[in-house]
Amino acid sequence: MSKGIDISIVKETYQRMSDEELVRAATREAHGLMPEAMEVVRSEIQRRGLGEGIERGIAAQNRTYSVEEIDAFCDILSRLECPTCGDSKGRLNATLTAEAFSMILATTYDRKISVGCPRCLDKANNRALIKSVIFGWWGIPWGLIRTGQAIAVNVDSKQKNHSPGHTNYFRSFVFRAIGELEAFKDNPDKLKQIAARQSVV
Repeated sequence: MSKGIDISIVKETYQRMSDEELVRAATREAHGLMPEAMEVVRSEIQRRGLGEGIERGIAAQNRTYSVEEIDAFCDILSRLECPTCGDSKGRLNATLTAEAFSMILATTYDRKISVGCPRCLDKANNRALIKSVIFGWWGIPWGLIRTGQAIAVNVDSKQKNHSPGHTNYFRSFVFRAIGELEAFKDNPDKLKQIAARQSVV
């Protein structure tokens, strides 16, 4: 937001949001808000009685974290049930999948971070690998290049799925969702919903 924005317009915008929209904006989109706008969001959250957790989510997006602090959030998520299969025996982690898809003159290349148990992460890498090998190489000239990249990413990521520590992909996922994780860290059901979302890289 620029300094020339009228704060009354900001107030009106947040007041028109539903509770769900306000919570989403506060926990996902508050990074870099001007202090005046942040105060407007906080006031609206308090007026509606949405809870202190949402306010913590705003603050979480506007501070720096050490690796140890990010790992503490990774620890919280890693103890949840797998969002894909529901297994609670294996610790959750995250992987990077890459898919190449081509149609003669056009090639798409998508990379996503997924959270799950090691077995589900392996399956995600295998699916992306198979799709890329079958559908990726057809495009000219990028098909072969992107297919090679997708193969390399999936093979490399799969090797890390069973590591005892948190992968850097998991740390990246946590950092991107830090506002929501701070807001809902005491709500396992909400945390499971957050873990189930894929993060596009």
